Amino acid sequence: MFKYAFLFLGALAAHSLLHAQQYNTPTFSLQLNDKGSVVSIRNNQTTEYVATSNPGTLLQLVKNGKTIAPVKAEYKKGAITLLYPEGNKAQVKTTINKGYVRFELTDISDNVDAVIWGPLNNIVKDTIGNTVGVVRNKDFAFGIQCLNEKTTGGEMVNDEGAVYERGTTATARPFGSSLQAFTVNRLHDRVIKVWDRWPAVTVKGIPEGSLKGSAIAVFGCSPSQVLSTIEVITKQENLPYATWKNEWIKTSAASGAPYMITTFNENNIDSFLTYAKQMGMAGVYHEEPFKTWGNFEIRKDLFPSGREGFKKCVDKAHAMGLRLGFHTLTTFITTNDAYVTPKPNKDLALAGTDTLVEDLTADATEITVNSPLHFTMRSDLNSVMIGDEIIRFMSVSKEAPYKLTGCVRGAFGTTKSAHKAKDLVSRLVDHPYKVFYPNWQLQKQVAKNIADFINETGADQMDFDGHEGTYANGMGDLSFNSFADEVFRQAKHPVVFGSSRPNHYFWHINNYLNWGEPWYGAFRESQSDQRIANQKFYEDNYLPNMLGWFLITVNTDPDDIDWMLARAAGFNAGYALVVRGEALANKNMPRIVEQINLWTGAQKSRMFNQEQQEWLKNPANEAHLSKKENGYYLESFRKFTFEHQAKALQPGEPAISNFSFTNNKEKQRPLIVITARGEDGTIVNPAIEIDNSFRLEIPVTLAAGESVAVNEANAASVYNSKGKFIKKIDLGNQLPDLNTGTHSLSFEAGMDANASVKAVITVRLSEKTEQLKAQ
Repeated sequence: MFKYAFLFLGALAAHSLLHAQQYNTPTFSLQLNDKGSVVSIRNNQTTEYVATSNPGTLLQLVKNGKTIAPVKAEYKKGAITLLYPEGNKAQVKTTINKGYVRFELTDISDNVDAVIWGPLNNIVKDTIGNTVGVVRNKDFAFGIQCLNEKTTGGEMVNDEGAVYERGTTATARPFGSSLQAFTVNRLHDRVIKVWDRWPAVTVKGIPEGSLKGSAIAVFGCSPSQVLSTIEVITKQENLPYATWKNEWIKTSAASGAPYMITTFNENNIDSFLTYAKQMGMAGVYHEEPFKTWGNFEIRKDLFPSGREGFKKCVDKAHAMGLRLGFHTLTTFITTNDAYVTPKPNKDLALAGTDTLVEDLTADATEITVNSPLHFTMRSDLNSVMIGDEIIRFMSVSKEAPYKLTGCVRGAFGTTKSAHKAKDLVSRLVDHPYKVFYPNWQLQKQVAKNIADFINETGADQMDFDGHEGTYANGMGDLSFNSFADEVFRQAKHPVVFGSSRPNHYFWHINNYLNWGEPWYGAFRESQSDQRIANQKFYEDNYLPNMLGWFLITVNTDPDDIDWMLARAAGFNAGYALVVRGEALANKNMPRIVEQINLWTGAQKSRMFNQEQQEWLKNPANEAHLSKKENGYYLESFRKFTFEHQAKALQPGEPAISNFSFTNNKEKQRPLIVITARGEDGTIVNPAIEIDNSFRLEIPVTLAAGESVAVNEANAASVYNSKGKFIKKIDLGNQLPDLNTGTHSLSFEAGMDANASVKAVITVRLSEKTEQLKAQ
């Protein structure tokens, strides 16, 4: 009897190796079949979310450029053995934790180039959190989290393992969406294309580059539980757990708060801190505090006391309840840094190495190498390193003997010297910002240098600007992840971190992404479409809404500040104000400070209902906020836009365009802006007539792109194509008050019918005023 019982149990165990395995948590279940395919994804109401037409796979191998799916899966308690063609095998450890299932690669066949987790295909499609790796609809959220730096969230599309897109950890598919991650085998030297531009680079293997240890967490829950589930995973798996004021940054109300950007020094820091405090800003952020990047030598013209001087500024900020931050370009190494001059560090990132064919004198301007491979691509610094000398060159000959020509010896303060045949000639990786990069080893020191500055000064805000520079050493997202992780873990106090790029692993460290720069157009126009489009990305990926940078100058108009603050209220977004020293002389600064406080106060008090927020999101809508004893009042404006173009006329025919608009409120004076829109041509002495009774002539010549605004009594302001104030013009008259009803407007100006310029006339009128109520 006992014999038969043992036989039965043995048969049952063998049978279990061939059948589906289900992993259950309180909020979802995941089922794999006997080939390692994902055949069921259910929530706790047992609704099926798997893409039955294309169910996806738990783990695929990449070998010799081919992606290989398993042909058999064997299940034991806590483990899966996956079998692949040609005798390849993978061992996966499985653990069911609170709220998620953990998968870790513990063994793998030799000579596998990479492993791909997924794709985990499903039918959820409403919201795709492409960077964070979460997809969701109103009932269910399905997510993946990578559990270490070597595991990259996203699709593997290049040998270096870099995700250049904003994120492909979750990706929309015809059937719904997919989740995926990967790990590249970096144990061995590889010759690959790096940073999508440097061909045939030998990337050295690293001890921490094994495929073993690659791991993911998979979870499913209600949409309201996503962040709490990720928080559990973050703590349980020792992922970066970033906090601010003792709160996890992903749920902290302080994340994404507005802040000020400027170039302060030891002597004027108090003025900027005072304004930041008055504006309700979270802190002040220094634009350019360093003389060099790499070792981060501080600018003595701003901080004569060195880092101690910067620390005193930090201490002042902290005493006022503000943070103080700094800007750098991550792993960019300037040519005046000690890693370059007077002796270059041997661990600068290399695009390839060759050898000298013959001896080289200290004054030779041609260098003979064995192959042109690493020297044909022109770059911004076009430099090679031989021994302790950096040499710039113009080109390499197309035929043997291959010579680097037009050489400038002893570049960047290095020393010209003679070199022997067979000495190494190493091409340096550079960037259009005229900088070099560290390799994998030196990058760790650069990360420590940043952390040391943070710890020595107490600085508590930093952007990983130029974060993509970490790709220069050929380690892809492992480099991106590790650099940020090393800075984060070595910092001895909480720091608010931003970045130039999103990334799945970095999401845990990232407090905000504040994209949108003010250098490319007028206050409202500079990257305006991009700023608005970014908001959905932030919301899909559980990041705070941010509008980007806005530049306040000595002539910034309060109406523009209202426009920005209206967008901030609509999206419940933060922003950065660039306020340089000269801007403090703006006569409207007291009013600007008052506006910021009004809007910020109303935003924090949740005074805008959903309909108002949707209206405020539209950049075409303008509003003004005021506060009286009995509460906040939102005034909205209506804009009428007309276009006048020069045309060939009959003799005696007036060059006039006629328009009409409606004033829906009581008597008010309009704001009128005339813009010269086009590539060439001018508008000379524009004139407007209202209701065939009032005429206003403006003595100005507007070049293409310029504008004139009649927004003050008896005066007009002229602006250039980027919205910068040029001058004021006295008019000797002012626009009339308009009664309720329809009004006519006529326009004429001196214009060339052969030029592309058009006159765009905008009339702005107050539309309605409504009292706000707390939501």
